[in-house]
Amino acid sequence: MDLHYLRIFYEVAKECSFTKAAHNLYINQSAVSIQVKKFEELLGTKLFDRSSKKIKLTYSGEVLYKMSEDIFQKVKRVEKEMARIVEVDRARISIGATTIIGEPLLPKLMKEFSKVYQEIEYDILIASKKEILERLRDGDIDIAIIDETHITDINLEIIDVGKFPLCLISAKDYRDIKEVADTPLIIRKQILKHNEAVTAIENNHEIEFKSKIPITGSLSMIKSFVREGVGNVVLPYYTVYNEVKSGEFKVIEKIDEVSDGYQIAITKDKRSLLEIIKFINFTKNFKII
Repeated sequence: MDLHYLRIFYEVAKECSFTKAAHNLYINQSAVSIQVKKFEELLGTKLFDRSSKKIKLTYSGEVLYKMSEDIFQKVKRVEKEMARIVEVDRARISIGATTIIGEPLLPKLMKEFSKVYQEIEYDILIASKKEILERLRDGDIDIAIIDETHITDINLEIIDVGKFPLCLISAKDYRDIKEVADTPLIIRKQILKHNEAVTAIENNHEIEFKSKIPITGSLSMIKSFVREGVGNVVLPYYTVYNEVKSGEFKVIEKIDEVSDGYQIAITKDKRSLLEIIKFINFTKNFKII
């Protein structure tokens, strides 16, 4: 298979346009059409259905497009990795994390990591889980640290690195656990197993939270609401470790039967890089508590 032909086919299929593909490849449209036709002859199959005005892939074309997409994503990551190596001339890793992981975890983690591996530079991106995973697939970051999720992408390797109980957190003490039912409960739909933890508290103590406040926002904002006494909240223990240790927050209930954690996601083609191996092994052994 000629990779030059494959590249031209991939651009046409991706853009659904011979004209746009020609523009991307800096060649004229007739040259694109000729090359695609030669490619079809080489493979012995039609890749595009030309019976209508709109470009449509045949079954063979669909299969080839999905496989070539994987190939060129890897090529893109290779190009970015080599450009970065040339630029800094030393080991460097780019780490992306979701807010709920990044805020409480990364400062401590990277401080200790840098003490052990002074030769490895790094940069950090804090964004939504969707953006982090997209950047990972595109090669913009090397490592994604995310809260637990189910990922089926065969190009990604998912590594579990931490498990912690969910806790009911408050800024004040309660003499009796049943008193918390009178305080509004901040609901965080983004937290995996949140509803399961709330149900466990209600069932274990035969209570029902009378008022619930759904809030979508950063971890810092949620903590501010708790700090001001607006309501209590269920969070993974590692996210409030500092505040609990200082006495600012109280753990009213630790739900041991419902745990949450975080994971490392990497593209499989970077799994053998020494700096990636060092980071993964360090993170797996790192104790935030």
